[in-house]
Amino acid sequence: MRIIYLVSALVTSVLCAKQDLVIHNPIISGWNPDPSIIRVGSEYFIATSSFEYWPGTPIYRSTDLVSWELFSHALTRPSQLQLYGVPTSAGSWAPSLSMINGKFYLTSMIRWTYDPVAKVWPRVFWVSSDDLQHWSDPTWCDPWGIDPALFQDPSTNKVYLNLMSPNNNIDRIWGIYQCEVDLESGKCIGEYHSLWNGTMPHNATSRPEGPKMFKFGNWYYLLIAEGGTDQLHRATIARSASPEGPWEPNPNNPLIYNGAYGFDNLTVQSTGHATLFNTYQGDWYAVFLARRNVNGSSPLGRETFLCSVNWESGWPILNHGEPILLDSSQASASSKAKLEPFYDAFDKAVLDLSWYHLRTPYVQLYTLAHLGDSGGVILHANVFSLSDRDVPAAILRKQRSLNMTFSAEILSFDGSLRSHQTIGISAYLSELQHQDIGLTGCRNSTGMCIYTSFLNNETAEV
Repeated sequence: MRIIYLVSALVTSVLCAKQDLVIHNPIISGWNPDPSIIRVGSEYFIATSSFEYWPGTPIYRSTDLVSWELFSHALTRPSQLQLYGVPTSAGSWAPSLSMINGKFYLTSMIRWTYDPVAKVWPRVFWVSSDDLQHWSDPTWCDPWGIDPALFQDPSTNKVYLNLMSPNNNIDRIWGIYQCEVDLESGKCIGEYHSLWNGTMPHNATSRPEGPKMFKFGNWYYLLIAEGGTDQLHRATIARSASPEGPWEPNPNNPLIYNGAYGFDNLTVQSTGHATLFNTYQGDWYAVFLARRNVNGSSPLGRETFLCSVNWESGWPILNHGEPILLDSSQASASSKAKLEPFYDAFDKAVLDLSWYHLRTPYVQLYTLAHLGDSGGVILHANVFSLSDRDVPAAILRKQRSLNMTFSAEILSFDGSLRSHQTIGISAYLSELQHQDIGLTGCRNSTGMCIYTSFLNNETAEV
């Protein structure tokens, strides 16, 4: 059995231009893609994607847009989220938060496989809550696709579902689609139609995604992402007098696109999948995903960023029209939320919210052990390893810093391990890529041996 224990030490700063708020980015460091934000009075909540990890869809809370705490998870029961056998990067994607008729709604979708023969398309659902902590079972929707979002028209109270979906099962040209929906049944009660396909050439390579609709003044706005989630990723916007269109593109699109300045010239890349919101004081900001390019790779994946929004001539301008850059003379160390080292003695009544499993567990995978004044976690060994597309006896925590160390103390136990039994720690990326160190039964002698293992796709070094 293996335990995955990641302890953060320090994090670099990436900064946007500011209004009154000095912004240190990423505001939520370490693999937190597809952020969606909602303001509740003077509090802010962000939901991000969780993919194949359990529990699903973390929700973070802040009162100042600087310091963020892990508040809850939306998908905590097998009846809400089935991740049995899903590959890396499948699972639950792109949550979107909204408030409709005084209740919170979170839309998302499930991708079970990438098998082109099976043709199992992503399915869209929503869950609801009164407190952002306890969520209903899913309501599954008529349309299928990716990146769903609910929008309630403040003028008519009609509720619309906007999503990325293909035009058919033959051409499979993706675009943004919409229908009016019934919240109780998930069924379309209005025409299902194409909404807007963005600003890039609309062909088989098109990836208009992440639709976020809102109303400001007399206009309805449709904010989307384009270019895929790698170097060409960007945010674009259009407006209309009606939530059903027709849509007028912003003449100054894209709103953010760091790739325009060179894919290697700026550290921050893949800027997109944005959500606009206003503060309690009336200032406007945007949260979006981006990644930090470090020597050609991004060890922390896509993270959650924030920048200012100004309005001119009925159009939003993100970050004053400037690229998202590292460092700023306006920032000071005292204005930065400190990322504290993480230590867990496993001496609480429940496991810390920041621990995750791989995929939906069939049974309880651990027991918290209270040993006098100290604690510990006992992992319930099973036949699966980190290299299997199943549920190994492991707990995982996100790496939040580019520079970090992590360690774990193994509790004493009776007996010995066999040569195919292991316990230890791992730097884990996927079932195809992870690096481990721990204890195992010696292969050619009695007793136990320390081992290291590095798996990189088809190559394994032990």
